[in-house]
Amino acid sequence: MLNILIIDDQTMLRAGMRVMLETVSEHYCLYEASCVETALSILESNADIQVVISELKIGNRVVADIVETIKAVRNDVSILLYSGLAERLYALPVLRAGADGFIMKNAKIPELQKAIERIAAGGKYLNLELQTSLIKNKSSHRLEDIESVEKLSPRELMVMREVAQGKSTKEIAYTLKLKCNTVSTYKKRICLKMNVADRIELAQKAAVL
Repeated sequence: MLNILIIDDQTMLRAGMRVMLETVSEHYCLYEASCVETALSILESNADIQVVISELKIGNRVVADIVETIKAVRNDVSILLYSGLAERLYALPVLRAGADGFIMKNAKIPELQKAIERIAAGGKYLNLELQTSLIKNKSSHRLEDIESVEKLSPRELMVMREVAQGKSTKEIAYTLKLKCNTVSTYKKRICLKMNVADRIELAQKAAVL
């Protein structure tokens, strides 16, 4: 029996993940949490939970905060993060933050099963297509772009996502619960690290990563 904790602040998405996992195997014992605080309580009460599957962003918490908080309570648990966000943009930063794998929300059931089995066994997971792409990019002109993304902090990645979607500074501040001047500072840092002049160039670069 593999004990898995699902964390997602959206009830329907959490239910959808449960249905997928029940389809994958009848040997999964599933727990659910709508926030990181509830997840920590469940982890503390259930030492036999081996895998955590979490959305990339829960409330105001971003990936690095989620991973760090969980690992502080249960350093032995394996963490698989999932999202509908661009895989090429977020997969490597997720692993650098200390998670064990990344999978897209639209992944098929066999891939989800493979990811779970891999991280439960102590390995790391990125899908084969992304691994192949990264290997090819080692010798391509886009290597510089990938390396630039890897320099961004988790919070900068979240701001970059919002910018790429065409949101204004005020909208980003509201979404991420930050001050407008803080968002402006992040945007300047991101443009500098990504070697772009403005939001338009940043959005174009983010779209192809």
